[in-house]
Amino acid sequence: MEHVTVTKTYRFSAGHRLAIKGLTDEENFRIFDTCSNPRGHGHDYYLEVKAAGEIDPVSGVAVPESTLDEAVLPVIDDLDYKRLDVEVPYFSDNQPTGENIAEYLWKRLGDGLGKSLVHIRLSETATSYFEFYEEETYPYER
Repeated sequence: MEHVTVTKTYRFSAGHRLAIKGLTDEENFRIFDTCSNPRGHGHDYYLEVKAAGEIDPVSGVAVPESTLDEAVLPVIDDLDYKRLDVEVPYFSDNQPTGENIAEYLWKRLGDGLGKSLVHIRLSETATSYFEFYEEETYPYER
């Protein structure tokens, strides 16, 4: 069976603070550097969502853009312009690191895209990004 992957990029902005409860500001700074600023800080995130499917013989499309948008837009809308560690319940128990944000997005997007979701890439800065996928099935099936 042949598959084609389709990737679309989305953007959202969010703030966060990385801090371990019970540690002093100085201790958190040693672990998280400036990401532990008590006032928080923000990023413009870029999320690449890759889905796979068979090319439809009639439309010539493997994964319709509307299918991606219907799954992705509500998820990133829940994060956009939010202070993640304060306003998003998941991150009150999980550090809002890039790794944990990528895992959160993967789980939420899997609900809407199912087995067609094969990979996500979350860029936090111009020089750092986080990828999430299930290794045993990448790049074709989830």
